[in-house]
Amino acid sequence: MSKNNENRDYEHKQSVLEHSSARRERKDPETGFEPLSLWFFSICVLVLLVGGGYLGAKSAGFDFGRMQVSGYKAGTPPDFTPAGPELSEYDKYYKGGEAVYKAVCNGCHQANGSGQGQIPPLVESEWVEQGTERMAQIIINGIRGPITVNGASFGAQEMPAQKGALSDQRIAQVMTYVRAKFGGISDAVVTKEMVADARNRHGSRVAQYTVGELAGEDAMLPGEQPAWMSADDESAESDESGDGGEPAVDDKAPESKETK
Repeated sequence: MSKNNENRDYEHKQSVLEHSSARRERKDPETGFEPLSLWFFSICVLVLLVGGGYLGAKSAGFDFGRMQVSGYKAGTPPDFTPAGPELSEYDKYYKGGEAVYKAVCNGCHQANGSGQGQIPPLVESEWVEQGTERMAQIIINGIRGPITVNGASFGAQEMPAQKGALSDQRIAQVMTYVRAKFGGISDAVVTKEMVADARNRHGSRVAQYTVGELAGEDAMLPGEQPAWMSADDESAESDESGDGGEPAVDDKAPESKETK
């Protein structure tokens, strides 16, 4: 009798263990993670079908011509800035010189060309408005010692040579920018060929210049103006002829721009 009881107890324990193991393998779904019902999927499909049919009926077949309102005119956003006209060759050249000035000269001569302390100004300076030869000499090799600008004496601050830092093109562009911006000379440019000639003649110098070693105030860098500098002048002469015919004959020879 006791043996039978032991067998039943053993079988009961085995059954409980198997049932517990099965429950661990197949956990009941927790709250919030129950599987979605078939009814929910059916409702979603129905909503999609009805919505798609409505959009298809109202979309005019996605034909823009049928969707556009008659008489509609597109407006302009309040902060819209239209693109400006394409820059002329002169303006591009000027902008190139402006970039060089901001990167190399701005710290000493200031954005407005007024200079500071013992650094002389460029605004309305005779060293800017007069000969380009000595201006190129100063930029290429630098300058030291006393110098008089606009009646004031400077000289405690030296200007270093820029021949190793700037190419002929960059020097030509910054000279053009400074002469136009601070000297009001916009009818002539300094070309890279002019600067190349100055570098060939003066670039081998080791020391900085003093004022007495520079070219005269009337000495200009030799060279021709680029063709695009005369393009606007030719257009103006054509307009003055009246009906687009030959321009009026002028017995006076045109003034050479490189002598500015």
